[in-house]
Amino acid sequence: MAAKLASERVLHNSDIGAVRLNLEDEDAVKHAFDEIQQEGMEGILVQRMLHGGVELMIGVTEDPLFGPLIAFGLGGIHVEILADVRFRVTPLTDQDAREMVREIRGYRLLEGYRGHPPADVNAIEEVLLRVSRMVEDIPEIRELDLNPIFALPPGQGCSAADVRIRVQA
Repeated sequence: MAAKLASERVLHNSDIGAVRLNLEDEDAVKHAFDEIQQEGMEGILVQRMLHGGVELMIGVTEDPLFGPLIAFGLGGIHVEILADVRFRVTPLTDQDAREMVREIRGYRLLEGYRGHPPADVNAIEEVLLRVSRMVEDIPEIRELDLNPIFALPPGQGCSAADVRIRVQA
């Protein structure tokens, strides 16, 4: 299991030590809760621990001229350090999603490397298309951050480990 702080005020839980991974049992989860809890928290999120896969990010930001922009790249700390991100204006087409995935410098990680299996590229493209559709259908979404998304081996899809959405009427 994994446990992390639930708070609107904290952008990156790992920066403040508010994430615990590989919790084996109920006692470990209780101990993690005691360590993570702090004033102003909204709760602790406990979820299954994801193993393997490639960490990716998909984001949405509102551009004043073009409207919603979709961002795609390597996730976790890699997005901040490598800045290997591609952008497209919504709505995305199948071709846009295909190109975004293949244009990042980290695409080789998605093809499999040094004994690591390839990622489910079809599922990644599908998530991009669904996010694009969602922000078109729900114009109140001003920002969205799926980071990280774990791209699992072919046929196993993707799983988002952290999601933030900012809406505005």
